[in-house]
Amino acid sequence: FTSGSTPKLALLSDIHSNLEALDAVLAALPPVDGIVALGDIVGYGPDPNAVIARLRSIRARAVRGNHDQAMLTPQVLDWFNPDAAAAARWTASVLSGANRRYLSDLPLNGRIGPHRCVHGSPRKPYLWEYILEESQAMDILSRLGSRLCFFGHTHLPRVFTDKGEWVPPLLPETDWIALPASALVNPGSVGQPRDGHPDASCAVVDLERHAVQFRRVPYDIPTTQAKIVAAGLPEVEAARLAYGR
Repeated sequence: FTSGSTPKLALLSDIHSNLEALDAVLAALPPVDGIVALGDIVGYGPDPNAVIARLRSIRARAVRGNHDQAMLTPQVLDWFNPDAAAAARWTASVLSGANRRYLSDLPLNGRIGPHRCVHGSPRKPYLWEYILEESQAMDILSRLGSRLCFFGHTHLPRVFTDKGEWVPPLLPETDWIALPASALVNPGSVGQPRDGHPDASCAVVDLERHAVQFRRVPYDIPTTQAKIVAAGLPEVEAARLAYGR
């Protein structure tokens, strides 16, 4: 997608069919001018159709992640571990035709003014690279120019700048963090955090102030877990939600 500059954006990523987490995050957001979903809308969780319906109802802009791609090209499952692949096959079996088309229509890249939106990495979005190391981030930043890139995929809230990696503190709301001209911003995962903290993770970016704020939002984990088990999805996907791994 391409959009003109929007002053204040909510950044959501890796929702993974977790409706309870998504609804809790949406209810806790401050007023924003737009919402961007940075891929992996589906996969792992029990509510793919309801999550897509919610994003469509709020007119969220979105890019496609690897779990979304798996609904369109099953060969992607060769890259998945057995539990993730089993969850993806279940998701494909219950996903409506309209929602499969919605995922098909999502781009791999989005733009908000000059700024980039991807799921994995702006270097080769179709390879779903995980940006985990400072050396990777430095190479990407050297090519990015004076703009921001918003990404997900790792399920870890992070900011990378030319000064290195910054990990947000575990707070309901962090202070506003000033961003340099070039930075990589990962809001963490709404639906399956992996930083050892189970609360849903998201961020709000103010493009006029060039600043970002990270947020953690508690949600009804037992309800999501019960839905996962009732659907016959791998039970590990329910258990991991309680401890953020």
